[in-house]
Amino acid sequence: MDARARRSRERLRDAVLNLAGRTPVVDISVSAICSAAGVTRDTFYRHAEGPVQLLADALSAEIDEAMEILPQTDAIGDGERALLEHVQRRASIYRGAMHPLLAAPIRSNLEESIRSGLVLWADLHPQIVPAAFEDPSAMRIAVAYAAAGTVGAIEEWLRSDDDDIERAVRLILAASPEWWLR
Repeated sequence: MDARARRSRERLRDAVLNLAGRTPVVDISVSAICSAAGVTRDTFYRHAEGPVQLLADALSAEIDEAMEILPQTDAIGDGERALLEHVQRRASIYRGAMHPLLAAPIRSNLEESIRSGLVLWADLHPQIVPAAFEDPSAMRIAVAYAAAGTVGAIEEWLRSDDDDIERAVRLILAASPEWWLR
């Protein structure tokens, strides 16, 4: 991506994150995002299908940055904590995207980020993977189960207005299969 397109994408992401922090995402218009970002509608549509997709992409980029911790840690809880710190920092956005569940693109991107992190964790720590999951299709099932459960737990945590990240990390890890924690 050239520098101009990268700047436009970043301005659009900043604008949608700013707007979504104050307004439910379903109420944010393309015009409002374009105005806040200082770009045209044509530029908007070169970078996103709509406001919800743009917001999902912006949040996903932040999650990817938070998950860079995984290769440098020996505890999966550190990755969970980094993810929940991101969610807490953007809690007003996530809550504004829940009706009663997260908007599909946001939920999908969050789940995909968690899946990627779990696959990376298993690749970095192959000794934790039980023999039953050494088959790639079986491992995809285990990862899908864990990722979807984590998203569900995050949604419930957001609904609870509980700001205690450490408690949320403990509860999510306690609900996880033991072998992920080795």
